[in-house]
Amino acid sequence: MRSRFLLAVAVVLGAAACSSTTGGQAQPVPTVTKVAGPQVVVATMHVALPVGTTYTDKGQDGLLDGCVAEGGAVCQARLLDLREATSDPNAPINLPSAKRPFGWYTGTDVPTCITAASPPGDAAVATGSDLLDSGFKPIGPKKAEYGKWQVTCQDATQNNQVRMWWLPTSKILVVEYGASADWDTKMDAMLAAATFS
Repeated sequence: MRSRFLLAVAVVLGAAACSSTTGGQAQPVPTVTKVAGPQVVVATMHVALPVGTTYTDKGQDGLLDGCVAEGGAVCQARLLDLREATSDPNAPINLPSAKRPFGWYTGTDVPTCITAASPPGDAAVATGSDLLDSGFKPIGPKKAEYGKWQVTCQDATQNNQVRMWWLPTSKILVVEYGASADWDTKMDAMLAAATFS
């Protein structure tokens, strides 16, 4: 009899631990788990990519280097180590800056409009770039120069918004192409949780 009583008490306590009461009715207690996607190291930065994304460290022709993509997209964001490119004084590179049009674009040729539907190499020429927001945003414990631009394109269907984070000392550039509320949230969470070695 005593063992039945103890078993009944254990069942009641177990049920109470798994629910809460609201208005007299038991409600399940939500559990919050943080699941991270693949781990990536770019220069000294360590990030956990959003769940369901892929990362291309090195592409065959260099066009997809550092690309993060989800679903059918080829390159929704890039995580780039610019240490080597910026160490050569003769390298054809524009340093990232929120103080210039197309400030996320490091090339010295004409910028292109990279979107989920127009990956690097297939994108139309960019014709305009209006700065919407700038300042500093976190990448883990560091503060990055930040910019957000409205970009117009030769093919108007590729008009989009681009966001950029630049760490000039670490020489790490992060660019989000075709910014959207969903991807903005993913990028902000990924970068906020970044660590450095």
